[in-house]
Amino acid sequence: MSGDADRLLALIASLNQSERRVLRYFLENVSVGELRAVKELSSMGIDDPEEVIASLVDKGFLEEGSGCYNLVEPLREYVRKRGVPRL
Repeated sequence: MSGDADRLLALIASLNQSERRVLRYFLENVSVGELRAVKELSSMGIDDPEEVIASLVDKGFLEEGSGCYNLVEPLREYVRKRGVPRL
């Protein structure tokens, strides 16, 4: 499990600025309703938050639940044990 988290954390360098900001949001809020996430990310100045979230889902950082978005399990476990990593 730690290996998966370490692999994902190493991939952060390849993310663009918007993706990093959205990932930071989900590292601090591991599970957020779809509507709330879009509203809050828009208020943070993220252009097209749905597109950025979809990109992070495709890259394996987030997962789409039933009406919500979640940080993937290895990163949730990492945050639980070690806290939010610096991006």
